[in-house]
Amino acid sequence: MSNSIKLYRLVHSKWAAQAFDGEGARLFGGRWNSKGQLCIYTAGSEALAILEILVHLNNRVALNHYRLFQLTIERNELMQISTSTLPASWREQPATAETARIGDSWLNQTASLALAVPSVLAPRENNILLNPKHANFSRCLASNTELDFMPDPRLAL
Repeated sequence: MSNSIKLYRLVHSKWAAQAFDGEGARLFGGRWNSKGQLCIYTAGSEALAILEILVHLNNRVALNHYRLFQLTIERNELMQISTSTLPASWREQPATAETARIGDSWLNQTASLALAVPSVLAPRENNILLNPKHANFSRCLASNTELDFMPDPRLAL
């Protein structure tokens, strides 16, 4: 088994230059972070990255304006949260403050570069949060590669 893990991030083309600054999460907050907290959301697979974006779009054609990035981290840089330890409300829409507090606590501790959290859309798969304040973040960012991305026209909304 490899000691490295591939992470995927799908970003609108107009934000590609800022894909890994954590500003979107800081400005708007997310399921796993409060407003004011820098955080980068990635997925454990290319398919999950697409699904996590597709659920927020009004039409599939909008995917044509997205770019796909891949990062690599070491397995020992990843902490994991099990669904059994999460509050009953963790999948609610909109997201509750409970899950943001969990992510905020992890971000503030800087104990690990990455935190695997279950996806609301596919709970047996993981989204991976990255902490841009972690000492190893710049090394992780150096592994950034843009991949060819052409969404399949059969994807429908």
